[in-house]
Amino acid sequence: MSTVAVLGTGIMGAPMARHLAGAGHEVRAYNRTRAKAEGLGATVAASPAEAVAGADVVVTMLSDGPTVASVMEGITLGADQLWWQASTIGLEWIERLGGGFVDGPVLGTKQPAEQGKLTVLASGPGRERLGDVFGPVSARVVDLGDEVGTGTRMKLVLNTWVLALVEGLSETIALAEGLDIDPRQFLEIIEGGLMDTPYAKLKGNAMIDRSFDPSFPLALAAKDAGLVAEAAAAAGLDLPLPALIRDRMGKAVELGHGEADLSATFLASCPERS
Repeated sequence: MSTVAVLGTGIMGAPMARHLAGAGHEVRAYNRTRAKAEGLGATVAASPAEAVAGADVVVTMLSDGPTVASVMEGITLGADQLWWQASTIGLEWIERLGGGFVDGPVLGTKQPAEQGKLTVLASGPGRERLGDVFGPVSARVVDLGDEVGTGTRMKLVLNTWVLALVEGLSETIALAEGLDIDPRQFLEIIEGGLMDTPYAKLKGNAMIDRSFDPSFPLALAAKDAGLVAEAAAAAGLDLPLPALIRDRMGKAVELGHGEADLSATFLASCPERS
């Protein structure tokens, strides 16, 4: 078993730390808000440096690139230490952080994290040595090769699909209500057909019920949409939708719903009924 430093114990990092400790790893957890690192079966560290010192594996599960850079500032890893960068930080921050890590963003939200059923999109040298760390937190590990950044590029592609689905669903539900159509009947009509997806029922009912308990916060979803828009522009692609989704979700964030679930983007279309 390994000594694992988990830096960031929020919605995703906390259950990951808990599963790693439950699998027998010695886990040291650090979070800016100390209370969020307690009760996970891990030793709570007072600083990132304290958590990392002597650890075999360092896991960063943080909100964005600047936060990862801030937490890792001043830390020099030894040649035998592996850094699994699990946060979704975008391509620019992959380059700015220097790429000296396993680029392994995860696919999944609160429930799969709690169940230890995330999907790891692993790229970069050293990923093959992380099997006993990936195992307790994931149901699937996708090996994307030796190039650091491939995992992040794949995560951006997957996020494009999820974000477009949620935003499109929010506007569909809003239109149904605006036209005095029962939105639940819309969900019933598509159920079981080619237009159906389990996510439509899950998020659609949340929108209808105005129930936005966060499985993934809206503010981070808006951030991710921005990362997609930046990547598309850098690739020379004319893709207007990611920026539109970023701005739409940003509107709901400005209305005070940033800590709610990403499905709360619906409230940008129906703020008066929030």
